[in-house]
Amino acid sequence: MHQKIFLLGVLLTLTFQIAEAQGVSVKRLPFCKKNQSEIAPMVYDSLLYFSSDKNVKWLNKPIDQDNNNFYNLFTIQQASDSSWMDERQYEQEYFSPYHTSTIAFYPEFNEVFFTETQYKNKQRLAKNSDNLHGVFVANMDNKGMSRAQSLPFNSRRSYNTAHPTLSSDGQYLFFVSDQEGGYGQTDIYVSERDGDSWGPAMNMGPAINTEGGEVFPFYHQSGKLYFASNGHAGEGGLDIFYTVRTDEGWSTPVNLGNSINTAANEFSCYISADGQSGYFASDRAGDDDLYEFITLFPVFGQATKQKENTFTYRFYDTMGGKGDGPLKYVWNFGDGQTAEGDTVIHQYKQPGNYHVQSLLVDTIENVELFVLNDFYQEVKKKVQVYITSPDNVRVGEPQTLDALESNLGDFEPNGFYWELPDGTRQKGVTIQYVFRTKGKQIVRCGTISKDDPNLKMCTYKEINVIE
Repeated sequence: MHQKIFLLGVLLTLTFQIAEAQGVSVKRLPFCKKNQSEIAPMVYDSLLYFSSDKNVKWLNKPIDQDNNNFYNLFTIQQASDSSWMDERQYEQEYFSPYHTSTIAFYPEFNEVFFTETQYKNKQRLAKNSDNLHGVFVANMDNKGMSRAQSLPFNSRRSYNTAHPTLSSDGQYLFFVSDQEGGYGQTDIYVSERDGDSWGPAMNMGPAINTEGGEVFPFYHQSGKLYFASNGHAGEGGLDIFYTVRTDEGWSTPVNLGNSINTAANEFSCYISADGQSGYFASDRAGDDDLYEFITLFPVFGQATKQKENTFTYRFYDTMGGKGDGPLKYVWNFGDGQTAEGDTVIHQYKQPGNYHVQSLLVDTIENVELFVLNDFYQEVKKKVQVYITSPDNVRVGEPQTLDALESNLGDFEPNGFYWELPDGTRQKGVTIQYVFRTKGKQIVRCGTISKDDPNLKMCTYKEINVIE
């Protein structure tokens, strides 16, 4: 496919200003210039990295086969007063002048991953006007960067690979390719690290990839994989979505909604560690520019899968009583129920503080000989935000979701905040919601401590939506 899907997406021309929707403030970064493109933001060591087609040479500057400037990597720093300093081309002498874009870092191994044209010689490039992109890796230390290594799933003649991003543990590398056998124009693939090498490219499947284009994945430390797509239902053009890995695979992608996405193209995002802010690219003002978003609605990172309150306990004799022959154990659980045996399982119906006894009984005389164990069992709900909802719902039917059964322990909540499958958010201990898409849908509910806004608790629940 054409090279530009790896850099620009589909071009539309619309004009938007600073927006606030669903508690999100969005503004265009002031250093973005008219008639030039800035894309692929990444923050590392307090620097904002991005790719741009701005002029880096005024004489004898290289251009591609469509007479467009090539993309190069830049860095820029934000001052303490929030103003932006002058941008600088990143490692100008190291990277090729013929398209270098999308960079990712893995600090633990001092690794730098990036997208670059596969030929770095101008003569070879002229002979290969449809020069293909590849994903490369280099090591970086205080002496500079090592020689870049082409990753094994690249191809110099058949297809593109681009847009690397790594899982938090560095074990998985996600990227984009237009190789044969995919689901659409470009698909997202993943490769697993195997010692000092990388495994084969594995397509992430039809839950994520469509007949359209999926581009610019970004793996967030919360476990969310963000990406842009024009194949999933959205606001128009390329929209930004996210998916999370569940027990049954990757979840149905969630559109970030009209707080971020518009009828134009939104793509290539970076999300801060706390999920409250970040950057993305959009052509909503006519050129590809970088935008900053700040979430005014609380954002929760890693959520815990909801555990059901079974109130089930295992009781066993701690006094070493003898239960042989005519003697037997009898347990009184304090809720009107009894059981026999030295070890028993009992399920309470509700929380409470129950007086439990185990007795040694002579079955011949039917006489209680003595009490073996005597204690109070406190039965509590698990400490978690608890989402009460049906496990199975129908598309289009209004549902009531609540967090009334939550047990937060000593945690005093400052409201409950919901993240819903369509990307919308609501606040309240009880909410109303209509599921619009069938399949496994994930609902998240979190709360923030009244005493410390940095203390958060969040749970997710999978709900099966049927037609």
